[in-house]
This record gives sequence, structure tokens and C-alpha cells, in this order.
Amino acid sequence: MQTFTATEFTACNLNHRFTNAELETLAWMAEGKENSAIGLLRGHGEPGAKKLVSSVLHKLDCNNRCLAISRAFATGYLKAAKAAKQSTLQAIAALLIIVSGVSAGTGSGDSFLRTASSRSQSAHRVRWEEVLPGNHGGAA
Repeated sequence: MQTFTATEFTACNLNHRFTNAELETLAWMAEGKENSAIGLLRGHGEPGAKKLVSSVLHKLDCNNRCLAISRAFATGYLKAAKAAKQSTLQAIAALLIIVSGVSAGTGSGDSFLRTASSRSQSAHRVRWEEVLPGNHGGAA
């Protein structure tokens, strides 16, 4: 079975449905890469990447990237890479440390949660100074 592992996802050619180029393109699509980035990563231009993306969409019987990626996961053509699982766990742990550090401060944790829920109303933009432990929104 042919596989191609991008940074976070592995594309698997279960029944030889995809060419090697399409398999690589599928993995980069799952990473969220645009046609121009896929073209650069594969060593050719955007028109070539656009053709490969179109071919992948056609073979998965999809009309957009989101559906194609979802269908590829559901049918086993895409899987999370082992390194990605580890980095995802590290990112979650780092986020928990940041959030717990903020909520251990002088009440900034509550305001952080309120601002996250009210972003759509543009009530308050979260600054990094407010999120980082030890800083409570003061000027540097």
C-alpha cells in the first residue's frame, strides 16, 4: 500500500485509486494548503496543483475540499500521523497551562472566557498580554 505523510496527516492508497501525485496532494489538502502552496511543495506551479486537486475531488466524488477531506477520512484514505497526535496533545497541554495560569491570576480568567464568547459582537479583542501568565492586561 502506498502512503504519503505530510506534517500532520498520512494519505493511504488503499485500493490504488490515486496516483502518487494525487496521494501527496490529498495529504497537503488535509493540511489546509492552497493550490499555490501545493504547487511549490510538489515542485511545479499552481496550474498543476489545481489539476491534481480537481482530480482528487473527482475521484472522491466531491465538489469542495472540505467534503473531500471528510470523505477521505471516512473511507480510510486519510489518517492522522503519529507525530501529529503527539504535537496535538502538546498543544492542548500548553493551552491548558496558559488558561490555568490566567485563571490563577486576579480574575482575568473569567474575563478571558467572556471575551472569547463575545468575539462576534466585537466587544473586546483579546491581546496576548491578557492571555500570558503573569500579565494581567497591563501595559508593558
